[in-house]
Amino acid sequence: MSGAGTTSVERRISRYVEEGLGAVTGWFETESAEVIASLLRHQLAAGTQGDVAEIGVHHGKSFLLLANGVRPDERAVALDVFDDQHLNVDQSGKGDRAVFERNVAAWADPDRVVVVQGSSTDVAPDRAVETFGHVRLFSVDGGHTSGITCHDLRLAEACLVDDGVVVLDDIFNPHWLGVLSGLRDYLATSSALRPFAVSANKLYLARPDATGPLVAHLREDMADLLGKPEVEFFGALVDVYGMGSPRRRRAAAEAAARAKDGSAQEQQLRDDLQEGRARLATVQRELEEARRALVACRQAAVDAQRRVDAMTGSTSWRVTAPVRAAGGWVKARRRG
Repeated sequence: MSGAGTTSVERRISRYVEEGLGAVTGWFETESAEVIASLLRHQLAAGTQGDVAEIGVHHGKSFLLLANGVRPDERAVALDVFDDQHLNVDQSGKGDRAVFERNVAAWADPDRVVVVQGSSTDVAPDRAVETFGHVRLFSVDGGHTSGITCHDLRLAEACLVDDGVVVLDDIFNPHWLGVLSGLRDYLATSSALRPFAVSANKLYLARPDATGPLVAHLREDMADLLGKPEVEFFGALVDVYGMGSPRRRRAAAEAAARAKDGSAQEQQLRDDLQEGRARLATVQRELEEARRALVACRQAAVDAQRRVDAMTGSTSWRVTAPVRAAGGWVKARRRG
């Protein structure tokens, strides 16, 4: 594939991670999406050839990431029981084909997508290639019983290319412990695939000879998400992505700082509110005092008016009116 073609695929992967994940309903942690996107890009750069596939696509939230990582000559195969819910023995999910196909039309190239409606248990490992092709990235998210999980891992193993990757979902989901039991049964009866990494609710497996380059790539490309390397897991050593990583610690520190700032701001608001209430109480007291003074002034004015009215209406006031008038004329003449 040409460099321009690879860039086009990488652009589609980035667009879906940034925009599509939030638009499609389902369960797919962003950190796991980043890890899978990184593996897809690594396969493109390394020239790994093959289709992509997922058992149990629901509405396509994780499948569409895989579908955006295919080259023009590759396919994305989706297998789900969809509306044939009588085949969903453990009721681990209810896919909707109409919704799935609308999401494919919106976020991927429908011409590159092959839909198989049915149960994975009807596909035998020796016929897996006929259904899925030769696959470089295979997501297992179908039935969550131990038996189905083990069977689906064998299907993935049967059609996986030499340096391909299998992603097992719900590995640590306490509601679906059959997945962990199925993985144990698979590893006890097969050594073809070995776990090499873990992210949010996802386990990554590959052939032993292929794990080295995959581990090295993720450690370099996803360094800020690497929480702990080489954790023992069913006889293998896996790198844990997510919990305890620099990104998580940084996010926790930022959240704590925001909480501290928020507490300080809250306390400042409380102090401001208390001060404001005190000021309001003072103003209310001053207003009350002013109101009382105004009432007193009005009463004094009324009393004064009454006294004036009483005086001007008296007999003595009327009798002495000519005298006051004459006195006023004399004063006027003197001023003149």
